[in-house]
Amino acid sequence: MFVPPVRRLARGASVGLGAAALVVATAMVPLGAAAAAEAGDEVNLLTFNDFHGALGAGDAFACTITTAQEQHPNSALLSAGDNVGGSAFASAVADDEPTIDFLNALGVDASAVGNHEFDKGQDDLADRISPRTDFPDLAANVYHADGRHALEPYAIVEAGDVKVAVIGAVTTKTVGKVSPSAIEGLTFGNPVEGVNNAIDELNESGEEYDVIVASYHEGASGNGEPGSAPSNSDPIFDEIVAETSSEVDAIFNGDSHQTYAFDAPMPGQDGEVRPVVQTGSSGANIGSVTLALGDDGDWDVIEGGTELLPTENADLGACAGNATYDAASRVIADAIAEAEVLGAEQVGTISDDITTSWDSSVAEYDENGIRQSRAPVTDQATTKGDDRSRHSAAGSTLADSMTWYLEDAGLDGENEVIGWMNPGGIRAELWDEAAGAEGDGVVTYAEANSMVPFGNTLNSGEVTGAQFAQMLEEQWQRDDKGDPTSEFLAFSVSDNVEYVLDSTRELDDHIVDIRVGGEPIDLDATYTIVAASFLFEGGDNMWALSEAQNVSDSGVLDRDAFIQYLGAHEGLAPDYSQQQLDLQILDGGEYDSEAGVDTDPVLRLAALESLSLGAPEITSVSVDAGEYGTFEAPYGYLEDAGRYVGDVTLTDWLCVPEGTVVPLTITAVPDEGTAITYELPSFTWTAGGAPETCGDDTTPPPGDGGDDSDDGDGTTTPPSDEDDEGDEGGDTTPPADDTDDTTPPADDADDASDGTTPPADDTTAPPATGGSHTDATGTDSAGTDSADVRADGPSNLARTGADVAPYVLAIGIIALAGVGALVLRRRLSRR
Repeated sequence: MFVPPVRRLARGASVGLGAAALVVATAMVPLGAAAAAEAGDEVNLLTFNDFHGALGAGDAFACTITTAQEQHPNSALLSAGDNVGGSAFASAVADDEPTIDFLNALGVDASAVGNHEFDKGQDDLADRISPRTDFPDLAANVYHADGRHALEPYAIVEAGDVKVAVIGAVTTKTVGKVSPSAIEGLTFGNPVEGVNNAIDELNESGEEYDVIVASYHEGASGNGEPGSAPSNSDPIFDEIVAETSSEVDAIFNGDSHQTYAFDAPMPGQDGEVRPVVQTGSSGANIGSVTLALGDDGDWDVIEGGTELLPTENADLGACAGNATYDAASRVIADAIAEAEVLGAEQVGTISDDITTSWDSSVAEYDENGIRQSRAPVTDQATTKGDDRSRHSAAGSTLADSMTWYLEDAGLDGENEVIGWMNPGGIRAELWDEAAGAEGDGVVTYAEANSMVPFGNTLNSGEVTGAQFAQMLEEQWQRDDKGDPTSEFLAFSVSDNVEYVLDSTRELDDHIVDIRVGGEPIDLDATYTIVAASFLFEGGDNMWALSEAQNVSDSGVLDRDAFIQYLGAHEGLAPDYSQQQLDLQILDGGEYDSEAGVDTDPVLRLAALESLSLGAPEITSVSVDAGEYGTFEAPYGYLEDAGRYVGDVTLTDWLCVPEGTVVPLTITAVPDEGTAITYELPSFTWTAGGAPETCGDDTTPPPGDGGDDSDDGDGTTTPPSDEDDEGDEGGDTTPPADDTDDTTPPADDADDASDGTTPPADDTTAPPATGGSHTDATGTDSAGTDSADVRADGPSNLARTGADVAPYVLAIGIIALAGVGALVLRRRLSRR
């Protein structure tokens, strides 16, 4: 049971009796409002979030805060959580206690707890972290099983002459972000409900206050320009803005590491607004909100009073002599000095930066087509891209290090080993340029620790191929009820795995094809997964992995395994290759000689580019169909899709024999190591069979069992032998142009004619045995056990440059009838 310290009670905090129903937003003046403030009085509220022990940025952070506070006699400093955890080395090596001391020295008044405050368990938070902080740690939406608050829901702090009621709440995603054992017995309720209920408790307490602030460790999914609302796809942020009680005068956010500062409409009060702020992470910015008390008794934000203050602009010389700044700076200096000796030890070398993914807001391709940071990197310890929706060179390196360690230690056993790395576990980049005296390319102990600072032990466990397929599906996150969220976490796999996905499909139906060790996955076989212990407990919503059998603790920390890997791979280079491919079939193609229909299949290929720094800009994508030709298309940014894509038209596809499964090798240009194999079944002609130009004296290629395919007219369909520049009226156009410049092996082919049925659908009559779906668990819709993975639905994306509505309609009708499903039985092929 949580027992609030006496000093908390002195601040006026109240422990409520439980969660009540959602409080409807209201315009009432708070029942316990203080009368001390007068019209015209101002209060300045400073906020930060997700500091994560970033002591390297601490001096500039402290200077920015003290400079702002000197301008306002009434000021409060508030945190929106994740002060500790996932920290830089100087803090992590001392269990983040220097960070707590630093924030105490700065005079933090109150903090919402973040998910990382639970990293080492609820007992660590209650018995070590909270007693050490000089400020209350708040969470109005965390409950014990009996409904009692596990933490203080609110506190009242003094901002000069103004009393500020601060209500904290933490993200419900905590249940997937920390080890389940760390929060056993706790319930994480809706944060907006928690805040609104806490306002009721506050008003019922009779305690006096002037201003209410809601500090949520939860936020928008995207950034926003100054003064504008952020881009967002997470419904909880919309709920925070629109449904937090109108008694709340300002809303502070955290967790998503985004930056925005804007004034949002106040619910239920036309023309009224309130500030909403998030400051990024690692001390990069301070949020500042200035409110003034009007004649009507409302606290309103002053003009220009909602802003972000970048800490990089701090004048440290001017701050020297400020008592608060000097005290905080001494804490940093002492912590860094203590960490320097251990941290300076060399553990490996690299040949270039090995980083997380950097999205377009922070990186771009330079004149040489190399991805670079938009701004100079001035603090290597705290600067990272951290786009967790994209696979990265850093993630691939760590996944490989896990597999290597298990094999090198002789712990791999008889199964194929797969390394599995969560993006949220990567907390820093490996920089080639020296940060100190160690020399360029040198990786120190401190740098390796900062990359994986959580101290998880490396575990291994056995899963079936079907369970691994589900692990890949669980990259698409879901909430604690199992419902899909908008978040995708790009887990990295070791270099023996490649897979094809379709991001447009429904939850648990995204994965199209998987290969392990170059071979199609066997859904019934056993594979060994090696990953951080946190993931085996269901962390990051890895529920399939939590059911692994024969789980074994290696006894080594993931950091130490990584350090051994660095020592064994001197001059380690970043791996920019992609081991996953996003593929949609924009057009399955069709050939009907009687109706005069003649269109080519079109594949949309995406996610081939690495967003890690140093990666080359992909300019084109190539599809090698062996003896049936090589097809290439430009690869570039497509506004309608909102991403980089290459739309590859499979010209001269008509002469591929019906029933043939053609292995396609998909590569990126320039070559950065990406080479993914996907087996594409050929089409069935709608009417009339293959064009006469295809000839009848060739045998099908390997992959279809060696049998010639009956086209319905008594002939087999071999590759064409002559080049016939045919009608191209049905060809699609790639994003930039139609690069039909490859020479297929056939010399007598209709250059635009085709009629393939894509692997995702079959528009011909069903087989005699009927058509049944098979899901990723291996059970088809007719109840028949199978080792198949479903591949039964093409993307609904419109085909570029062609009207495919009739085909989409036909596909939809047939899909509803439950016929023509294509599945993967060890490889994609027709049932």
